[in-house]
Amino acid sequence: MLRKVNSTNIGILLLIQVNLFVFCHKTNPNPSLWTFPVPDVAKTTAVYGMIQNPFGKEVSIVSLESNQYKTVELHTMEIDKEGIKRMRKIDFPVLLQPNELIHLERGGTHLMLLDKQNRNEKLIITIQYSNGKIEKQEVEKKSL
Repeated sequence: MLRKVNSTNIGILLLIQVNLFVFCHKTNPNPSLWTFPVPDVAKTTAVYGMIQNPFGKEVSIVSLESNQYKTVELHTMEIDKEGIKRMRKIDFPVLLQPNELIHLERGGTHLMLLDKQNRNEKLIITIQYSNGKIEKQEVEKKSL
């Protein structure tokens, strides 16, 4: 048995599908950065996630800054001659190929934030590129 479907029902179904598509398939043009919550007395923290070259051409990261920390450094982990895993600072500029991703992860490459200055604002990382563009990313706090 066939039932008639009125235009109001079709319109409602279409709106539901559009909303589901928009909210469930929303892409984040800036891959997220995150950190673990640290006690207020802690002067350092690490930030993980991804930094992607948002440009269609080769560019370098010339500096990283934070609204809460005096210094932001890019670090990687390497095994030294004695077989001990050690953190090593990566100097700027950091060259990125078009659409290249830097994966920031625990035990690997990460951002190191040093000398906490401010505790009251949301943590923002500012990325300065060689082409003069500046990108700001809010750092999400994830629980352990």
